[in-house]
Amino acid sequence: MSTAERIEKLVKEFLKAKKTSAVVSPQMDEKILGDAFTAFEKSKTTRSDNLQPSIWRIIMKNRITKFAAAAIIIIAAVLSINIFDKSLPVASATQVLQDAIKAVSDVWSVHMKAQMRTLPDDNFSLIGLELDFVPIEMWKRTGKEGLIQWRVEKPGRVLVVDGKNTLMLIRPNKGVLEKEPWPLGCFDSWQGLLLNVQDLLDSELQIAKNDIRRQVIRQEIEGRDKLILKVEVKTNVAKDDYLRNMFISESDHLKVYQFDAQTKLLESFQVYVHSEEGDVLIFEVTDIEYNKEIDDSVFVLDWPENMIWYGEPQVLPDNEKYQQMTPKEMTEAFFEACSREDWGEALKFLSTSEISEQKKKYYGRLEIISIGEPFRSGNYAGWIVPYKVKLQPAESKVRLSNANPAKRFVITGIYDSKMQFLSGKEEIRWSSPPEILPDNDTYAKMTPSEAAKAFYEAFSMLDWNEMRKFVPDSYVGAIKGNVEIMANFDMDIQKQFPAVETGEVFWSAEQSAYFVTCYESSRVQQCILSVRNDNAAKRYVVDGGFF
Repeated sequence: MSTAERIEKLVKEFLKAKKTSAVVSPQMDEKILGDAFTAFEKSKTTRSDNLQPSIWRIIMKNRITKFAAAAIIIIAAVLSINIFDKSLPVASATQVLQDAIKAVSDVWSVHMKAQMRTLPDDNFSLIGLELDFVPIEMWKRTGKEGLIQWRVEKPGRVLVVDGKNTLMLIRPNKGVLEKEPWPLGCFDSWQGLLLNVQDLLDSELQIAKNDIRRQVIRQEIEGRDKLILKVEVKTNVAKDDYLRNMFISESDHLKVYQFDAQTKLLESFQVYVHSEEGDVLIFEVTDIEYNKEIDDSVFVLDWPENMIWYGEPQVLPDNEKYQQMTPKEMTEAFFEACSREDWGEALKFLSTSEISEQKKKYYGRLEIISIGEPFRSGNYAGWIVPYKVKLQPAESKVRLSNANPAKRFVITGIYDSKMQFLSGKEEIRWSSPPEILPDNDTYAKMTPSEAAKAFYEAFSMLDWNEMRKFVPDSYVGAIKGNVEIMANFDMDIQKQFPAVETGEVFWSAEQSAYFVTCYESSRVQQCILSVRNDNAAKRYVVDGGFF
């Protein structure tokens, strides 16, 4: 017996059992069955778009449709379909958002914990589909006198508005200080906009009012009823654009809001980037606390010594000369100044108060191989300029210690020849002790020099698992992220790594560690500078790429 025949038989038996006068003729049977199949087919097409709870009130208005409704239930039983599935749309987005906005109308403090696929110390907005998750924590409170304070932080970058000033620290020693409070979202900290929960939901509400297709799904998660709102966002950035999927705004993505069905409070938020390989969870708020006391120290930022400050480029005495430079001419002039070690001239193309000694040593006496043609990308306001330079040989000192449960030498810091942290980086911190490896004895037998050399060999091969035996996951993740970004620009990455030889080894009683002197050969660096001139001086300055 076919499915259709089974359904017809069950419906007829149902009507017969009811002993209703509705079954008076084959024509009536056909009428009821036809209505049932029509309603069933319609229900299938409206499941995910605009099915409203009131559909049952409409169906049950008259006697004939009551029978059709019963027939739908029988059809569902035959086809093993649950028409009362809790994942069906339960309300319009407009109604749920209005309720959610009302629920946070008296919120005076918010604390959020999140994670994002990004680099620990790079731009707050930077993402990478292959990057590891980095923890992000955010706070906001409104005082009794209306003073608004907030903080957004990830491991290498923290942004604080204390109510009077705006402060940003890029660890270890670069920063911004503005003598006025800037709004949430400044310095590309788009995550901070989530702290204004009421405004966030209101912006979605205004869009939902003009889009009746937006529905909210009721779903049981870990024993609790949740309301789920999904919002698709399309970017105007082309699929083959250099910056595609490097920022959320430069990607096609799905935003998922999750509300508690009882309190209507926003409880979590996710962003999935649509890529050719599939959807990738790129950002997730894992915990939200409302109206909790926040310690005053959260909105205090202590500056380290020897700060290098970012600021607005100033108008130079001969500013017109620099205004006339094209992005390519500016890039060439900048690297020529680095080649001559004319740091005063090089500083004219930067927005920092000074150039660190590490960068002077890194870029000093470089040789320019080529400066490519500038191009625009994504929604970036400036230009991107490809370049290739040859860097001078360098010396570094690697600090290693085996004072750990695994009893093997691991790296705890990399310094320049003057014993300053290399490239301005902080010491390499292990959040947990190095694990005991399956073949731990092999590594425990390595000398400090052998361990340092093994690390650089793994680095040159981009062997992330081997590198993790000598440095923590967080350090490998940052390197891996930079490599991924470089790969987006079609660079031959491995050719850019220098050959490293080890030399003198000495013990430091002060630091209770060994130091291995390492010599890097000269190497070619192929990368990009991002430059822009939307500043008061109206001249191009470096906005990124000067590592």
